[in-house]
Amino acid sequence: MSIEGTSRASAPADEGSPAASPFPARADLGFAWSVKDSFLQYIRGMRDGDIGWNAGAAVTSTGEFFFPLAGVAHVGETMILSFRGTVSFTAHHGLLSVSVSRPRITVGDGLARLTTEVGGVEQQIAAIDLPPRIHDGDVTMWLNCAVRLSGVGPEHFGGSYAEGEQLAPLTVRIPTRSFANAATTTESEKHD
Repeated sequence: MSIEGTSRASAPADEGSPAASPFPARADLGFAWSVKDSFLQYIRGMRDGDIGWNAGAAVTSTGEFFFPLAGVAHVGETMILSFRGTVSFTAHHGLLSVSVSRPRITVGDGLARLTTEVGGVEQQIAAIDLPPRIHDGDVTMWLNCAVRLSGVGPEHFGGSYAEGEQLAPLTVRIPTRSFANAATTTESEKHD
């Protein structure tokens, strides 16, 4: 996966700089997602349609939005993957305004959820069907994960799509050591 271009809005130095990432040597750790092709076509077809990204988000050479990995946390058997960046979609003189900001993917109990900040509050916008993990050296991947709207997702996209609507697949790449840390965290919690 290659990452190209720069954001149209500059990120603050502390948030967008590689030094701010706990994974500075691995620019490929994070997740790539094109949201929904028909949605992007609609925004691009509008005279005032605009797609912008900042705070570390980028666009890959295949046109997917890339959110760099910011952190991995474990709460019991649940893994919480946090990502940097914001991607915003606007049209209709601002009446259509959708953003994916500082997203998280929570993995647990055989389920995965995609959350983003909506009105300053973290809200679930989609459910993710995770295929079996693929290991490539020190990177673990979930490739072409099926994504469907859930939670506040239909409202977040302006009511244009119903609960369960298929979105574009996404791909997640995280350090394999994240799973070793899960076992360690889980064991230490058992002794508390």
